[in-house]
Amino acid sequence: MPLPFEGREVSAWVTGARAERAVRVLSDPRLRPTRVGSDDPRARRMLAESFQAEPFDDLRQLAVSTPQVLWIDRAEPLGERDREALTAEDIAIVAGACTLQFLLTLPQCETAPSFRRMRVGQALLGIMEAFGRVEVFQTTVAVADESRLAEGLRVAAASALAVLGPIDQVTALGARAGTLTASLIGARGFGTLAVGCGVDAASFAIVGDGGLATIASGLVAWRRCDGTWVEETQLESDGEEPTIQTILEAERPGSLSGFATAPDETYRHMRLRIAALADTVRLSARTGHSESVEAMLRSFGVDPVDLLPPE
Repeated sequence: MPLPFEGREVSAWVTGARAERAVRVLSDPRLRPTRVGSDDPRARRMLAESFQAEPFDDLRQLAVSTPQVLWIDRAEPLGERDREALTAEDIAIVAGACTLQFLLTLPQCETAPSFRRMRVGQALLGIMEAFGRVEVFQTTVAVADESRLAEGLRVAAASALAVLGPIDQVTALGARAGTLTASLIGARGFGTLAVGCGVDAASFAIVGDGGLATIASGLVAWRRCDGTWVEETQLESDGEEPTIQTILEAERPGSLSGFATAPDETYRHMRLRIAALADTVRLSARTGHSESVEAMLRSFGVDPVDLLPPE
């Protein structure tokens, strides 16, 4: 077990467009990058010099050389040889920007950032336990720059699934460089989501039997239908915490003991549902038509029923 002042040793494979962000994330003192890689020579050189780490130009070799945790910050699908190397190695894999196709190839893959690790996410889940029936849900996520839109969309999708339950029909309301907006029809209500560039922040609003609840980066406010306040509290900012915490909590699959497989499979199903919803929003933005999350899953050979949360 590492000492409290000793950073967790990690490896990182980063696409060129996300190299500067990777430097910010990996500079956290709780992490100790010892091996870094990229298919972009300039990104690879910058990462190696920033952390005095061993550079790699091949993801497979980096996976073989990684002792415990590998962070992959890329959105592109994995090639067959990459998939074979990553699934064969006894390492924990944490993905930054990722798609449904990416997650389906790596059963042991965690995603970062994680909505459930965010303080606003935890606050929203807590309110939902006592809120009652939901009529309308709105989620807005702002990210620092366009390279992080995929992460912001995944956070927005995770929040919508947590509140509205299973979602099938998705209609993108509009999309342009740096923004995505969509309407959603869930099993428990109607919702909208918006993702854009600005500052790192998230905001959620719920209307229904419980009244009106607003959860934002820095504030929780919940007022019942009769006007009485249930809660009004301040939240600390997340910063990079959801990404870092996911990496810090990752462990080699072979090092885990005493854990049942059912919870892990449940979380994997949840990650797949989130990725499928995010990919369907992007598809609807491209086609200009309503799209089906279930059809998206079936196109990859996944039965949507298998991913439904336990009742």
